[in-house]
Amino acid sequence: MMGVQKYTVTLEADTPPQIFLGQNILGGKVVGLVIQEVPKLVSVSWLVERYNFTKTTIIKKLEGYNQGTEGKHLYDSKTAMVILSQPQKNKRGAKRVN
Repeated sequence: MMGVQKYTVTLEADTPPQIFLGQNILGGKVVGLVIQEVPKLVSVSWLVERYNFTKTTIIKKLEGYNQGTEGKHLYDSKTAMVILSQPQKNKRGAKRVN
């Protein structure tokens, strides 16, 4: 028989979620809540940890929003999170020839 297991759910929102300590959610009991502040300027490495993109992909997607130097890429956290959260469009096949 297995003992109690711990599951971690990450939620990003503009407003605090309506979750309380001791509350039963989906068959489990909430035993802890941690609030993590998002910094105003974020680095590429911080974005790589949060999103499933490579460093070069993030730099390319956010090239017009760089607020750091060429060697140290820094981005406004809200802008970067909105752009990187948008679903990618899958491009298939060759370009159309007119």
